[in-house]
Amino acid sequence: MEARGPIPKRTKFTAPKIQEVLPSREALEAPGHGPPPSAHNQQPPPGAGEDEGSADRISNLPDTILGEIVSRLPTNQGARTQILAPRWRHIWSSAPLTIDCEGLPADNEVLAGIVSRTVSTHPPPCHRFCVPSCFLGDRASTVDKWLRTPALDNLQELEFWFKPYYRPQPLQHPPPSSMFRFSATLCVATIGNCNLPDSTVQGLHFPLLKQLGLELVSISECSLHSLIASCPAVECLLISHGFGFCCLRINSLTLRSFAVKNYRKGNDQLKELVVENAPCLQSLLHLDFDYGLHISVVSAPKLETLGCLSDGFYISKPDDLSRFVFGSTVIQEK
Repeated sequence: MEARGPIPKRTKFTAPKIQEVLPSREALEAPGHGPPPSAHNQQPPPGAGEDEGSADRISNLPDTILGEIVSRLPTNQGARTQILAPRWRHIWSSAPLTIDCEGLPADNEVLAGIVSRTVSTHPPPCHRFCVPSCFLGDRASTVDKWLRTPALDNLQELEFWFKPYYRPQPLQHPPPSSMFRFSATLCVATIGNCNLPDSTVQGLHFPLLKQLGLELVSISECSLHSLIASCPAVECLLISHGFGFCCLRINSLTLRSFAVKNYRKGNDQLKELVVENAPCLQSLLHLDFDYGLHISVVSAPKLETLGCLSDGFYISKPDDLSRFVFGSTVIQEK
């Protein structure tokens, strides 16, 4: 058998950390950096007319298309496209900004530094801004500064997501008022881990909002109805771990999907849901197996999906059992 020499080791590629890729303010202001090329004065990259077999077809696309691709990537991956080639170096900084902290370091200090540096150096517009809702408590002033930066002008998607095990009760403070400066442009909004007082909800109007999520939010019954009514285009509504209301009445000409989930048994949580007028409603989901919910449907001609009833494991009183009324049909859990 012919002897073989030692097999050379493969070099392992390690992707750079996002802190190493995001440019600092000093780097952006340094001589020679300059603004990104204008979309109206784009030149094809070097080698665009070379042999088609070796050409980089993706890099040959216009800046506007590359920017749209990069803006749809997770934040850490979008920032790393700057090291692909000189052709890509300015794409991320000139593309619509997307900040999604779910893929970034979990340490709050590091995370806050990344977000602060990004919103202070990246030009507008911003498509999506998603940060942990715990920042609304211990970093409320920092969040307020982020929301007021020009980079977030005309924001379309705003999400303050929370982890249920992080804090068992909703925070008692309201969100910063700067959160609602995007009410005219928001299409998707998730508000989490805060208190929405009546004074905050009054006067709000979201003409373009199609998806609304309230997670671990304390809000009165009156304000909840007012908030839903202020979204004339809403199609998807999620209420998860809500406090401060026991009954919800749905009156929406555009709502297609509604889901609700309770966090624990309590006197200030949703117990009764009445769908009074929802001509487009197709899906009605009760995402809680532990506790029952009384649901009455008066008018929802397109309703196709209903789920689910509780499993009764934590139910001790008959009044807590799930009950569904659809016209003259009554479905009662035993």
